[in-house]
Formats: sequence, C-alpha cells, structure tokens
Amino acid sequence: ATGADAGRRLGVGRDVVCTGECQAIQDVNDGWEGFCLGLSLLNSSTTPAKCRSACCADPNCEVWQWGNPRDKYGNALGACYKGRGLECASDRFDDFMVIAGQRISHGTVSETVSLEIGTWCTGSGMQQAAGVRPLSATGTYKSSVDQCQKVCFEDPGCSIWEHSTAKGCWFGYSDKCSRGADGAEMVAGERVARACGAGVHMPPPTDYLAVFGVIGAVALLLTCCSALVLLIGSTRSRTGDMFLELDEAEMSSRELIAEDDIDSKISLSRLDSFESADSLDHHGHKRLL
Repeated sequence: ATGADAGRRLGVGRDVVCTGECQAIQDVNDGWEGFCLGLSLLNSSTTPAKCRSACCADPNCEVWQWGNPRDKYGNALGACYKGRGLECASDRFDDFMVIAGQRISHGTVSETVSLEIGTWCTGSGMQQAAGVRPLSATGTYKSSVDQCQKVCFEDPGCSIWEHSTAKGCWFGYSDKCSRGADGAEMVAGERVARACGAGVHMPPPTDYLAVFGVIGAVALLLTCCSALVLLIGSTRSRTGDMFLELDEAEMSSRELIAEDDIDSKISLSRLDSFESADSLDHHGHKRLL
C-alpha cells in the first residue's frame, strides 16, 4: 500500500493509522513507572514530544522515556531513550528520573515470543476474554488457545496473551509476569510486538469449495487429454489397417492380372503351334490352304 493507506491495519471495528501515529498502552502520566531496561539513548537534549514522535516513527520502538537527573528536574530539555523495553517494573537506582514515557503499540503483529509454560502475568492491564472457554466441548484446549491468540492480535493495545485450562484466556499488557501457583494450569501464551507495514497476520479460513473446484477442474482436464490421446491413437491404428488392406488388395489384383497375362501368352503360343502343324502334311510338305 502507498500514500494514505500505507501502514494501515485493522483495529477493533475501525482502521487505525500506523504511519506517524501510535497508541499509548501504558503512560507515566497514568502512574506507570516506565523504568525499562534495554533502551538506547537517542538524544540528550530534546523535548518529550520529539522523543515520542521518534519512537512512533520507528517500527521497532515499543517504549520511550524522557527525563533528567534530579538536579535538572525542571529543565525543558532532557534525555530521550527508546527501544523494545525489558523489565519495566524493575527498580531504578541511578540518579535519572523518568518524567515522561509510554509503552506504545503501532502496526500489525511483527513478532511473537512464547511465554515459558507455567508463567502467569497479572496487573490492571490484563483482562479476561469472556468469549473464550478454558476447554473446548471435547475437553481439549487447542481451539481455545487459537481463539485467545486471535483476540490479542485483533486488539491494538494487546502485547501479551496467556491461556489457562482453569482461568481461561487473558490478554492485554503487563510487566508482572512470574512462575508460581497462578500459572500451574497455564498451557500457552506469547509476548506480542507490533510494527508498521506487513507483519504476522491471522491466516484466512481455507475456502474448501474453491480448493475442490480447482482439483475437479484439473481432474477433468486430465481426463479430456487422456481421452484425446486414446482417440488419436485409435484413429491412427484404423487408418494404418485400412492402408494395409488396400495394399494387400492391390497386390492381389496385380497377381491376378499377371496370371491372366501368362495364361493369354500360353494360349497364343499353343494356337500358333496348331496353325503351323495344320499347314504341313504328314510328309512334311506344306499344304495348300
């Protein structure tokens, strides 16, 4: 896609513009600590707005944070960090104060990382998918896990989904994930990263009618080709037999003509002999006719 449609994706009931825009999943202004590890310094003297814009424009950026050392807390310009963001619930022991920052979502799902079995994520950012059962009617969880993943993929604010055979499907965002009793029945889950442009999309349902239609058309075509080959082979065989019969008939006719010619020559020879004998008498004198 190009122009205004570039980087658009299907959100919840509406198209969400990806290029140049992003959605805040967690915000320091709402009480999120934003103490994320794994971020890179982008600029040491910029504004929060420019820091956010830089992260929104980078499809690989999930977290941005802006701040200053304690002694420069009131400065209009500060340091901007951005990147994927890890362990955002960890404590910070340096002198840097995060004054502004967000975890953002933009674009389609570009990458997923499986959660370790037995891990369970909690917090206010997680919500239960009411329409997904813990187990299917047959007592298995495969279809429920697929539905849970689909719920997360279709929610622009979802960065984690998890499924438990006891608690069902939960999705959203969280920095509080751990192994313990809560995750005893956890069977599947993923961290989800999003980026502008093409990414990981849920596969469309298979159109079996079209598939069998194509198979049927190919089978019919092969059948017609086979019938045509057999017809051509049969026609050539009959034509060859006909020419062979004509050749045999012609040879027989020629043999009969040759035999008649020989018989005619023998008859003429005998006639000449009789005439010669009749013209002489018994003394060998020529008779007067």
